[in-house]
Amino acid sequence: MKIKAYTLFTPSHEKFLKEYLLDSFKWNPNIELTVVHKPQLCDTAEFGTDGWNATMEYKARCFSEKLKLCDEETEYFMFIDPDIVIYRDFYDDIIKRMEGHDVLWQNDGPGGVNTGFFCVRNNATTRGFFRTVLENLTKFEEEQRTANYLLRNLYKFPTIGIKWGVLPREYWTYGEIAGQPDGNGGLKGHWRGNDDFEIPENIFIHHGNWTMTKDEKYQIMDIVRKRVDGS
Repeated sequence: MKIKAYTLFTPSHEKFLKEYLLDSFKWNPNIELTVVHKPQLCDTAEFGTDGWNATMEYKARCFSEKLKLCDEETEYFMFIDPDIVIYRDFYDDIIKRMEGHDVLWQNDGPGGVNTGFFCVRNNATTRGFFRTVLENLTKFEEEQRTANYLLRNLYKFPTIGIKWGVLPREYWTYGEIAGQPDGNGGLKGHWRGNDDFEIPENIFIHHGNWTMTKDEKYQIMDIVRKRVDGS
């Protein structure tokens, strides 16, 4: 089974693409990575600011349109955000885990599933699901929240009732820690600059989310990379 993977970036994320994702990508003849470049619509490149929703439409449209190009019998569609570092070839692991699933998502802790790293098979149900995400995007702040709303309410929408699951913690994001109790009745939430967090021993990827700024993304991604590489 071939994986047709896509990543999408705007100028604000070019460094993430080149120095993190592409620099770490593990070559595998069964994974075909396509890079999609789009104009900058969100000047700050930060969640919820002007142009954010329109930028997320780029992603949702990519999901819907590129999925349909995959051969139903021989290819999976995969999306990989540029703010991801890959530490091990994940092909065999994901192919095995896809058995019995239409979609496998990265677990984003309190954020639900993460639409920045997922694998999906092309069939009528998945095409309907991602088309519905795109068509309803303006009702939500971003495509991830749209997808999570639909997943929580699939019983209302049987025609898009995908069989889905989440990847294990080796496909890591700080969301695992963000969802832990903070000792004051709340959750820890966004990363705050500390370096005393644990990461999985056999980590496949790190997705640099759960930060407030781009600079913090670089910082946490560098912390994890140094720890894994031992440098």
